[in-house]
Amino acid sequence: MRMIFICLLLASTCVYSQQKKELSKENLTTLDGLILKYNTIQKLSDSVTTFLNQKQIPVQRFTINSNISVQTSCAMIGKGTYDKVKANYLIEIGVDTNGSIRKKFADTIYNFWSKKEENDLENYKYVSVKIHLFYANGDYVFYKKPSSNNIGDYYIFYFKNRMIKVSFTGFDTKGGFGGLSAFLNELVQFRFERNQINPKNEMKFDPKLFIKLYKDNAFATKTTKK
Repeated sequence: MRMIFICLLLASTCVYSQQKKELSKENLTTLDGLILKYNTIQKLSDSVTTFLNQKQIPVQRFTINSNISVQTSCAMIGKGTYDKVKANYLIEIGVDTNGSIRKKFADTIYNFWSKKEENDLENYKYVSVKIHLFYANGDYVFYKKPSSNNIGDYYIFYFKNRMIKVSFTGFDTKGGFGGLSAFLNELVQFRFERNQINPKNEMKFDPKLFIKLYKDNAFATKTTKK
């Protein structure tokens, strides 16, 4: 399985080999910095969708097939068997043209944590939360966690003024537990000009620092120019 540095999003229907390769700007339209691991990738027809209950926006869509590790049995806590399987994902990407979705992400996180007691802020790693962010020295990726790992569930990411929806569409043949969370743990990275974010499923950002950044308007402007 190869790793692709998606500097731009696919512009025509195509399936690529498993060799490591950086796609050229001639083949793709703008989406700088998304790094994916996959066996095959195929462009679908464009569509529209909504993010965080905002108005519909146009999206470009493609599917990927990737090798992931999943748990195939569970005998007891901390025990079980794991195997490599092939999983499929639908990826939809649109542009947050007016910053409203970025603002919705930031406001939702702030409103959630600003109402919490000190004990919750200190023990934030144990607080259940659906919307959070990955952060690295001024660069950030907002994300919304799925409700489960079932087929049809999805992640939503805000990255460099782009909205990315990743839906789990199933396994090729044999499967297991964790098909969607494996996408976050194994298949994607986010590259910025100075930093790279390597996300993990249960990684959480300190809400006290988030509140400070929010009050300093760190999330009030776009991370990149249109």
